[in-house]
Amino acid sequence: MAFKDRDLTDIHSFTTDEVMFILDKAVEMKRALAAKDVSRYRLADGKDLLAALLFYENSTRTRTSFEIAAMRLGMRTTGFSSTEGTSVKKGESLRHTLDMYEAYLCDAVIMRHPLDGSARFAADHLHVPVFNAGDGKHEHPTQTLLDLFTIREHLGRLDNFDMGIAGDLKYGRTAHSLAIALAKFEGVRLHLFSHHVLALPDVLMEMMKEHGVEVTIHERLDEMAGATDIMYQTRIQKERMPDLSEYDKAKSMSEFTGAMIGKTRDGFGLMHPLPIDKAAPSISSSLDGNPKALYKVQAGNGVPTRLTELALSFGLLGDDFDGEEWKDSDLNGDFFEDLKVEDRPVRTDVSIRPLRKNGVVIDHMRPYMEDVLVRMLKVRERGDIYRAATVRALSRPESIKGMLMIEDREFTQEELRAVAAISPGCTVNTIKEAKVVRKLRLKLPAVIENIPHMACSNKGCISRSEHLESVKPVMRRAGDEKVRCHFCDQLMTSAEIV
Repeated sequence: MAFKDRDLTDIHSFTTDEVMFILDKAVEMKRALAAKDVSRYRLADGKDLLAALLFYENSTRTRTSFEIAAMRLGMRTTGFSSTEGTSVKKGESLRHTLDMYEAYLCDAVIMRHPLDGSARFAADHLHVPVFNAGDGKHEHPTQTLLDLFTIREHLGRLDNFDMGIAGDLKYGRTAHSLAIALAKFEGVRLHLFSHHVLALPDVLMEMMKEHGVEVTIHERLDEMAGATDIMYQTRIQKERMPDLSEYDKAKSMSEFTGAMIGKTRDGFGLMHPLPIDKAAPSISSSLDGNPKALYKVQAGNGVPTRLTELALSFGLLGDDFDGEEWKDSDLNGDFFEDLKVEDRPVRTDVSIRPLRKNGVVIDHMRPYMEDVLVRMLKVRERGDIYRAATVRALSRPESIKGMLMIEDREFTQEELRAVAAISPGCTVNTIKEAKVVRKLRLKLPAVIENIPHMACSNKGCISRSEHLESVKPVMRRAGDEKVRCHFCDQLMTSAEIV
């Protein structure tokens, strides 16, 4: 079964077929719940299933709808709704909190946490399904599924329509997950509006471009209102903004008003993941009863969609799925190729003296990366004799390159992997008796881990050492020279990780 024991930590790890299947099953669940047809939704009766709801941040709708969904399904719940009164306040790590609930034989973890990538860490660490109820500013995939459900319920489709997202596009995890999900569907035209300091992150803009999504940036909210079929308003998250001087400007330009609703298309729908801050409303309270306001129905859709997600992961539904299943990217494959070794005389017209005996030469490195590799390879700690420089390439004097020569040294496979991670495209020459006996060209490995001093550039990532969570950073290849953090999906060049 495609969904059994499946985590739900991000939305991009589901195919379009899988998303549509979840939504179709949720339609059936919503009808059964409305009809009080208990036999169609209480699928876990007698199975003694227990879900741990671990909410490190405040929540009303997500926590309550998950709790109701679990109870309607026939499960029981435990956990906490804030960290007050828990061992978290005594300094307990996320790892140890998760260990405790697994030791108590909980069957699933539903978690909200302030650090980006915390849900994926939990999924890697535990042996039970993990549901991401929001991890920092990263993603909120179960919110996205109920959002997609609401859009399709209102428009009758998830393709060929104009979607507006406004408010906090930088820190708003609901906006991030929704943008990623919409890229799965044909003909979705994305319209964005925000204060310039709250713009959608570049990595997501790049993803939209890669998927061929047409994106329009609007200067005014009222202008965007008339150009969309669905508007998704989000709250300006004061608690996540480092520069509060911009907060007042952002909130003053981000309220959807009664005057704007009059400019909208027939069949327009106004959505919001909630809550709406009454002191800085992103939607005027005068619109609460408007027939185009969907956010009450949207919130209610959290129960059937989350009930469906739980049921699928426990294998209580889903044996009739026959669509495309998501597959993880290939994590294997070589990260080097052997090049032909040519017998050439030792050069004397070079700016860095060649090795006269045995050792290794790293050539065609990124410029100015020599010190990084010297540190990473522990050259000084070992007492190695070495020479390092950034020089002009003899064949192309307009180009510069880095070189590192280490006498009486051979690299292990893991050391080669580390060099490949930091400077893909370089060559490594093994020298014996002043002759090159092996020449390798390195390329970026599929997975990069256990590299000294490696760190994700996202300061909110759970793998950052300052958060004291003892989570080792892991990067995945995302292009010839780009990597993506395994936990928080931050996109970086390989040079940025050290």
